[in-house]
Amino acid sequence: MAQREVDSIMAKLRQMSEEGLSSFFNEVMASERLRKGLGRAGQRLMANKQSFDRNVETVLDFVNIPSKRDVRDLKTRLDTLSSQLVNLSMKVDRMAAERGGAPVAEGGAKPRPRRRPRTAK
Repeated sequence: MAQREVDSIMAKLRQMSEEGLSSFFNEVMASERLRKGLGRAGQRLMANKQSFDRNVETVLDFVNIPSKRDVRDLKTRLDTLSSQLVNLSMKVDRMAAERGGAPVAEGGAKPRPRRRPRTAK
């Protein structure tokens, strides 16, 4: 598309209401040439976005700041570890119950009995 056509289309878009915008897109979809141009523009936009995202990730990595993907991966790992810890805790509690012992406190040691407060004589 020539720059003049693009400017003309943009000027029309600014002037249109919601109804006008709907009819504009119907017109675009009816014209094979405009439809192909819009498709190519969309493809270029996605390619540029992917390139931009890669560059941003590289810069963030360079300055040692985690990217969105890094945080997402870390959250997935933490969720997995958390579920494994819950399963392990349940197994330990089950084993303690089978032995007839007291449940194991956090930290792995049996809870100590509480001392009675001293009374004044």
